Amino acid sequence: MERPASAPNVPFMPEIPVSQRVKIPVPHVGGTTYDDGLPQPSRHDGDGHDPRLKKIYVYADNVWSSHAAAETRIVRIQTPAFDLSGWIDFTEARQQDQFIVEVRVFMAHASNVLCQRSGFQGNMLAMMRHITGADTISGNHIEITIQQTYSLDNFATPVPVPYQFVVESQ
Repeated sequence: MERPASAPNVPFMPEIPVSQRVKIPVPHVGGTTYDDGLPQPSRHDGDGHDPRLKKIYVYADNVWSSHAAAETRIVRIQTPAFDLSGWIDFTEARQQDQFIVEVRVFMAHASNVLCQRSGFQGNMLAMMRHITGADTISGNHIEITIQQTYSLDNFATPVPVPYQFVVESQ
């Protein structure tokens, strides 16, 4: 493949279809799978890092497919205080496919508090503003649940749903 003329100094990587991307294995309990994120960076102890500076890193980056309406994927983000942003890609789904995304927060005085429940349909990219109503949300334990509630072909064709969540933390 040739490098596009519009980007002569940028390394060129061909587009990889979502269906061919590697899925990172996650624990499976009944119809629910849990994604506890990627290995996390060190806490800067003795590494010369200025603690006033924040680190920005990808916390979870994976692809999920549902095989039944009862299946869910829970992305568990848990680390010392952070700001969270990200997206869920429903563009591979058909227009008629329907999804629900729930955001739950955990606090000292109350756990598993529903912060936001949003409905989505296929053929859209849901940014954090669509998912939560804000560009970022803050906390130290947040869980995002993705569920496909309707499939045009009754789940005969699994729909790949990529997602990525980015953390900004000390």
